[in-house]
Amino acid sequence: MDPRAMVIAFKTVASPKERKNLSVKIKYLLIGSAALFFFLGLATVMLITAVIGSLGVGITSGFRSGAPTAFAVSDIPAQYLPVFLKAQEKYGVSWAVLAAIAKVESSFGLNMGPSEAGAVGFMQFMPGTWEKYKQDGNGDGVYDPYNPWDAVFSAANMLHSNGFEKDPEKALYLYNHAGWYVRKVMAIAFQYSSAMIPPGQGMWPLPSRYISISSGYGMRLHPVLKEYRFHDGIDIPAPAGTPVFAVQDGRVAWDRSKGGYGLCVVLNHGSCTTLYAHLSEITVRAGQEVKAGEVVGSVGSTGLSDGPHLHFSVYVNSRPCNPEEWLAVPSGNY
Repeated sequence: MDPRAMVIAFKTVASPKERKNLSVKIKYLLIGSAALFFFLGLATVMLITAVIGSLGVGITSGFRSGAPTAFAVSDIPAQYLPVFLKAQEKYGVSWAVLAAIAKVESSFGLNMGPSEAGAVGFMQFMPGTWEKYKQDGNGDGVYDPYNPWDAVFSAANMLHSNGFEKDPEKALYLYNHAGWYVRKVMAIAFQYSSAMIPPGQGMWPLPSRYISISSGYGMRLHPVLKEYRFHDGIDIPAPAGTPVFAVQDGRVAWDRSKGGYGLCVVLNHGSCTTLYAHLSEITVRAGQEVKAGEVVGSVGSTGLSDGPHLHFSVYVNSRPCNPEEWLAVPSGNY
């Protein structure tokens, strides 16, 4: 029975005995409703915590971060965002991870210590660690752990030196030696930027005269199915038979048809995997080692395709990223 209806009924009951019985029912109903809402709220909090906690698990390849989210722009003081981005550019370490460390360690400079353990500065370095990894980020000739430029560049240098490119979780663990710390930093980093970009840069997968993109990364109306779907790569139109190049050195992980992708090649580069789809032919075989610029197949229109083109995707830690943020501008040297 609806509690409001029971209250109305309570007011209209004349008999004291009936009022007493109805009062007991209302009391237990309200207690039961409160308990239900409490447990639903607790379950929701536990679910969110589990999801956020899992974000730091399974990140086995180094990465740079893409564009800041709206949350990042609102949470990170505006004067510090360029510092993190410049450090990523120089050291190849995710700017979002560096920003997350700054948030956890000093709340972006609001609590720079010394800590109980003796750590100091914007990124909370122990004195001995600072001496080993210190950098002059702003080029003023002074190495200052309290200066954001120096501290962030030094943290990036430490993560880079400890193998962030190959194992970011291990590099983070060496920064603070706690599993909870790694998970927390990774969770915040993915709030700051959900996009991961591979280290380095990939060469253009087609001859340089074919540089137009007919369909970009993200949501789109599928040209064949005529429904909105997420497009996990880019489409580059080219005549059938045009050679398709490996964008980096790697090993062939797939060399046959793959559902809507049609004839498809997947290369494992260590730090990422790349996918070349809708091919008319494949010129490599699974397990084969290939070099950057080596032909892996030819442009076609196999699978769900409305004409000859190359569909190209990049995956970092099994997550797609925008190839346009990673591929090198064609130089015309092919």
